Amino acid sequence: REALRRGTGVALPRREAELLLGLAIGDTSGMDPEVEEDFRASGLGHLLAVSGSNVAMFLAPLLAVAAAMRASSATRLLVGIAGVGFFALVTRWEPSVLRASAMAGLALAGSFAGRPRSSAPLLGGAVLLLLVGDPWLARSVGFQLSVAATAGIVALAGPLASRLWWLPRPVALAAAATLGAQIVVTPLLLLRFGVV
Repeated sequence: REALRRGTGVALPRREAELLLGLAIGDTSGMDPEVEEDFRASGLGHLLAVSGSNVAMFLAPLLAVAAAMRASSATRLLVGIAGVGFFALVTRWEPSVLRASAMAGLALAGSFAGRPRSSAPLLGGAVLLLLVGDPWLARSVGFQLSVAATAGIVALAGPLASRLWWLPRPVALAAAATLGAQIVVTPLLLLRFGVV
């Protein structure tokens, strides 16, 4: 984490370096409070909280390199598990990263075992494992929002995308995923923060 901080400090001006750390690993400790508030006010505060997309952006290149090196499926499984564990450590075990890491670990294990992947059972299994390990995680707002957003995407993205038939399929899926997540997290946002 400190090496990443030093590297961004050398490569970028201070303001941009702090923004990159916020976007990449959720570290907003050195970010200008005004910039952080601008993100919140514009509804983009979630970009500064690490999430499943950060885990995917970290994991995909690792697995691509392992595949390019013709690693066995067992080696790819170990690389993937180690990768998500390392990313969770770097991001200080953020609840949304824990959820995404647990889902990724289960997906990797299922793929290794030759089982088809299905997002709903992966989400349910990840939540169950994490709550058995730490029941107090259920009280974390970050965990609640992460699980709700993922559930919204899993349950609503497909049906919503089919109703957006006039859009190109990738655009319809992206819009539907965003809408699905927003629909499900809105009650939590209103309850916890009084804003949408």
